[in-house]
Amino acid sequence: MDFKKMLSGCMLAMVLILGACGQAKDKEDETAAAEQPDNEELENNENNAESTVTGDETESDAEEESESDTDPAVEEKNESAENINPYMEEETDGDIDIVFTNTDPNLTHAYSDKVKISVAEYQIAHVSNMNESVKHNFDDEDEGYVITYKLAFENNLDEDVFFNASTMMLSDDGTENLYKRVGLVDREDWLLGDKDSAGRQFGPGKFTGMLAYTMTKAQYERLTAPTFTIDIPMLEDDFNKRIGKDAVFKIPFNNEGAEKASKSSALYADRMVLDTIADKELFFSKEDINETKKIDEVSITLEGVQYADVKPTAAHASRFSNFGDGPLVALTAKFQVKNDSKEAFTKSLIDKRLILDQNRGKMLSEGMLEPILYGDFQPGESEEILAVFLFRKDEFGLFKELQLQFGPLADTNAKKLFKEKSVTFDLPMAK
Repeated sequence: MDFKKMLSGCMLAMVLILGACGQAKDKEDETAAAEQPDNEELENNENNAESTVTGDETESDAEEESESDTDPAVEEKNESAENINPYMEEETDGDIDIVFTNTDPNLTHAYSDKVKISVAEYQIAHVSNMNESVKHNFDDEDEGYVITYKLAFENNLDEDVFFNASTMMLSDDGTENLYKRVGLVDREDWLLGDKDSAGRQFGPGKFTGMLAYTMTKAQYERLTAPTFTIDIPMLEDDFNKRIGKDAVFKIPFNNEGAEKASKSSALYADRMVLDTIADKELFFSKEDINETKKIDEVSITLEGVQYADVKPTAAHASRFSNFGDGPLVALTAKFQVKNDSKEAFTKSLIDKRLILDQNRGKMLSEGMLEPILYGDFQPGESEEILAVFLFRKDEFGLFKELQLQFGPLADTNAKKLFKEKSVTFDLPMAK
């Protein structure tokens, strides 16, 4: 793949600013073997038949690629780009060719209103004619690619934040965890805190640093928009005091990836998006519902709903084996929940179900496709909650009316609270 020829400078400048947000998972270190995602099957809905999914692959626009092939501005930009990670050249003693540089991707994730992480810049370099001792970074091949990220972490709290800055880079189809190579970045350029020798403790302020991932030539040529995930910071070095959710970004490598990143940024961040479980093609949404109902002093606001065609990625296709041989539709509803009561309730035990055509039946939400929730909703806390439901597409077309029941709420012992009350919202139907 000639990357210089595939990118249209004009188009990419507009599209690369889009990124994605989102869930907690273990991050591999430099020498760990790449772990494949688990193959656990999705739980059956109360009213769902079993099915697998099929669908057409998204294709990039041929005319846009043709225009990119003749864009001299892109070639000039890439050839003249400065290497942001010269230590890589020193370590490999190789020939470095800068393939692409994005100096302003505008990829920012807010863990909270005062703690943020951003990809300030990223650059892809082709490495060849390297020393034999470093070829292991590229699966013992004679050439390969390095992507270097510049990260910016901002702590505007009045207290320290503990942050491992653990990251993971996953291929488009979810089958490959790419390798982080700490040895290809000078330690002085790592993202490190200022309060401890390990660099995990970040005081108030702004911090920048770099990290690098390697790819073989074959891997690089397969990638269009890999998923880059950054871990969650904590207060008081306490796992139960995590701040927000994982930062998840789609990183475009070419025009096709830019289109994919653009579409992904518009999707609610369920696990199909966050964990590259499935590709979603949005076909209907209403994202300004903003209807609030209450369970005693707990406010539940239905902010919006999205309907999408679903195609599992190669790494997760077996998890959909209980859904037969037809295409699937996913319904993802977004709620904002605020606990103004005096009681805590457990986030993972919130009951969410659909009522189908009033009396045709009910469906439980697909918990394994929803973001992982930890701990309790303490009094005064608020958080975004997603509910995901999966249909066979042929069955989905039969429904005339959908209602979403939220609640009852329960404590850590699964005891139902607030007199077992729930609230119900009428959902707009896909047209």
